Amino acid sequence: MFQERKTSGAVFIRDNGCGFSTLVVVTGPHRGTMWFDGRATCDQILPLNLDGRPVSFTDWLGRSSMDLLDW
Repeated sequence: MFQERKTSGAVFIRDNGCGFSTLVVVTGPHRGTMWFDGRATCDQILPLNLDGRPVSFTDWLGRSSMDLLDW
């Protein structure tokens, strides 16, 4: 479940409680985008989005990661 290949190129940036966290991708094609790591309960890593577009680090500042999930 917590395989390193799933988060390679990403850095933990925030603990959201209940085993959830927020990651920022620092390498590759998704560089600079924010992701929700929900592997603790739902085994998913999901991109955060704002109005249908990927959320950048700057967009993410001052917002709740949970408000930027599109589930």
